[in-house]
Amino acid sequence: MLKINKNKIELIGKIASLSFERQDVTGKKFMFFDIVQNDKLDENSYSSSFFKIKLNEDLLNKYKDIIKVSNNIYVVGYLNSYLKDNKNIYYIFPKEIKLLDKNYKLENKDTSLFSYDTDGVMLWHGKRCEASPLSKEEYKEMEELLSGYQ
Repeated sequence: MLKINKNKIELIGKIASLSFERQDVTGKKFMFFDIVQNDKLDENSYSSSFFKIKLNEDLLNKYKDIIKVSNNIYVVGYLNSYLKDNKNIYYIFPKEIKLLDKNYKLENKDTSLFSYDTDGVMLWHGKRCEASPLSKEEYKEMEELLSGYQ
């Protein structure tokens, strides 16, 4: 059976704004920032979508060099919400953030980028990671290596 996390979300966009650091009721720091995605409708108009991202204290420290207005980023996270003035406020809690260049490509080519295909197979830089069966020679070699543990 296919395992799907219904709250998982992946976004690419430009950081549009940052909030001030705040403290929650337990005294831990957090902040929000917005990313924008612009879709060109015609020569003179765009449709913009904004997404709110929440960073806890650990993520603030981890991504402090990346989280700057106008940086292009890739975010993998989970959708969450809270109630404010009787309205649900939706935000993304990130698990991973990567800095992208001006063309929305990974700046550091050594950085791994992985995700999952719709059928659950892991993707590494967009390519499926699937096991291939062992050859007879490889199988014999594996048996020899493991024979000392039987």
